[in-house]
Amino acid sequence: MKFLFTSLLILLICIQGFSQTQGAQSIFSTGVSGCYSDYYITFHDRGAYEIPDGEHEAVLVVINQGKSECYMAKANVKNGQLVSPTTIQKADGTYIPVARMFKALDQDWLEEQDLETLYTITDGMSNVFQTQEKYHVRLFFHTFIHPDHGGNKKAPPASVLLKSDGM
Repeated sequence: MKFLFTSLLILLICIQGFSQTQGAQSIFSTGVSGCYSDYYITFHDRGAYEIPDGEHEAVLVVINQGKSECYMAKANVKNGQLVSPTTIQKADGTYIPVARMFKALDQDWLEEQDLETLYTITDGMSNVFQTQEKYHVRLFFHTFIHPDHGGNKKAPPASVLLKSDGM
């Protein structure tokens, strides 16, 4: 049963989570190995509090050729949207602008996006962005994720729950 649920969830991720564009959908239709799936599934299941204005610690996921790597980062938020700069943490604890790793967003990809919602943060996650180098990146604001309350409570069988009280 758990396998079936996980399989359905992964299918939903492929269909809904990456349907921003045809290009993004094809990248993820074969699955992504590494840390991305764990973050996405957890945030999708639990949701997150609204991210307040300011600079916040985040996890930056970089996806390339079906493999993901996760890095510590800091991102700025204003009115529920990402604003520049976003920085990535180096091994010595310092931060550098992500723009030093990735030149810019892919312009062809950017033209297909809804610029009104592109930088919106939903359930503690940014949208997936495509860089000029054809990397896909997403931010997860881990300090704002809802607490884990365990799985959903299953209902007892109808014969138990709906038994007649003699009325």
